[in-house]
Amino acid sequence: MPGTSPMAQRMARPGYQTAPACESIAMSAHTSIIVVGYAKVPRTSAAYGAHDYLSVSLRIDRGTGRVVEVDSTAISPMVRNWLSELLLGVDFTADLRPTLAVIEQSYLSNATGSLKQALLDAWRRYASHRAG
Repeated sequence: MPGTSPMAQRMARPGYQTAPACESIAMSAHTSIIVVGYAKVPRTSAAYGAHDYLSVSLRIDRGTGRVVEVDSTAISPMVRNWLSELLLGVDFTADLRPTLAVIEQSYLSNATGSLKQALLDAWRRYASHRAG
């Protein structure tokens, strides 16, 4: 789709609805769950001056286990947008290793480990919730 952002193209897949005013999939508060993962930020990271911890907040569809909205305390808007593009549509009931591998290969930062740890924290929290 020429002239369309990669995120909009991804969300335009069958089964997804794009909300015109935001980068998320239309959901009801009753059909989704918010899961937040945290990790310490290294002192050598640019984010350290703003936050001691990196948080990744995910809105997950209760029915499918797929990520429908992403927010984080990443320091730059570009990183936050990239993270949204990466995570939107990811099945959080499945193995997270392929997503972590993309981060390892494509996010070259002092905070790469923190980002992976925050996602693992969210994944474990969600898995624990599902196990009841």
